[in-house]
Amino acid sequence: MSEEIKQDKAKVYKASYMLQQKIGSGPLEEASVKRMQEAIDNNDVDFTPLGEQFLGQLEKAINEAQAAEGNDISAYREMLTGPVMQLKANAAIFHYHLVGNLANVILSFMEALSELDKDSIEILRAHHTTLNAIIKKKMKGDGGEVGAQMVKELKDACARYYAKKKGQ
Repeated sequence: MSEEIKQDKAKVYKASYMLQQKIGSGPLEEASVKRMQEAIDNNDVDFTPLGEQFLGQLEKAINEAQAAEGNDISAYREMLTGPVMQLKANAAIFHYHLVGNLANVILSFMEALSELDKDSIEILRAHHTTLNAIIKKKMKGDGGEVGAQMVKELKDACARYYAKKKGQ
């Protein structure tokens, strides 16, 4: 096997002893897995307060990033991506798949950003406004055709941004 292929292998980390003590070892009982899945599937907890909390964090991060417009994004990346990752992760549990899909698109956008500028901040604000509306209106699910169009529009906005940046 060549050296390049060896480097591509995934690293395996052994679980800590404390974690093993908490969850045990070996396979999980099928009945336990089914109960957990049912709890997730039948979850009727209101996501709105939690979603609004993460949106508040995102808005604060966007405001701080806007104040630093023109700077390298590295100092703000974690502050911006943290609430979006939380929204993405929690949205699925609460059946807000459109929120998760849009969060995934914006995470990819932010990962590729090298600087903060007026246009990137505008895209982040539009994303925040859209998620805010979805959560306030309690739009569960993937949004159907409208949701697919929203995801497409966000992807297109990101693509236009990068095309414009490449042309400069």
